[in-house]
Amino acid sequence: MIRTYFSHISVFNFLNCNLNEQLCKVGQWLCVNKLSLNVDKSNFVVFHPPQKKVCYSINLLINDNIIRHENSIKYLGIIIDANLNWKEHVLHELCKKISRGIGILSKLRHFVSKSILIQIYYSLIYPYLTYGVIIWGNTYWCNIKPLYIMQKKAIPIVNFLSHQEHTSSYFKKDNFLKLADIVKLYTALFMYQFYRDRLPVAFDDFFVLNNMKHDYNTRLSSKCSYSLPLVRTNYGILSINFSGPKIWNDIDEALKILSTNLFKKKLKQNLIELY
Repeated sequence: MIRTYFSHISVFNFLNCNLNEQLCKVGQWLCVNKLSLNVDKSNFVVFHPPQKKVCYSINLLINDNIIRHENSIKYLGIIIDANLNWKEHVLHELCKKISRGIGILSKLRHFVSKSILIQIYYSLIYPYLTYGVIIWGNTYWCNIKPLYIMQKKAIPIVNFLSHQEHTSSYFKKDNFLKLADIVKLYTALFMYQFYRDRLPVAFDDFFVLNNMKHDYNTRLSSKCSYSLPLVRTNYGILSINFSGPKIWNDIDEALKILSTNLFKKKLKQNLIELY
């Protein structure tokens, strides 16, 4: 079973001491309950902006065993890197898997109908574009652009086009969402679930409705809209706390009262109509 512990302390020597104190308690608990920890599979990551270098050495121990420092870890199928730019996840995880799916499409296209090719796309490519997308998808476009290029390779295969032809119109024709709009759709679905109070309690304080924040009428107070938090960094702008309300507030109010399936279907249609 995977266990994760997070700590947020700005001073590294305090961070080192605090974590080792906590790990000592974990070690004692394991001994009392006659359990063991596989230290070879245990590691830690120090998250920091790319422009801020980590100049301090952090040494973590549990039961006198050293825990390795890694620059990235794979957790529930998602590679989380120290800078949270998701490049490693996109390039080393998603692009490789989608490339295999595109290879299968290419080999089968002369033997099956177009409808079967579309089903294969939704079976072997689309799931990788949607899994965890609200986490890794809200980042700089340059970080996920290689994945969009891989996605576009499926369009000529499904439609028997040359690689030089433009694919935008075929995204609309085949009812395929582009990667950027997949991010919007699933972020909107997350916000929809929050608005319907269907998320775990850990998310209860993530967003605040405009009409609950102000005692006076504002332009958005009568709508099902959320206030945008004040952010000072690009990390803040790209976080779900900011991107979620921003995407949600731009959605037509009539869609927000629909059932989950209708909301997803209508929003997808609206996004594709813009192609």
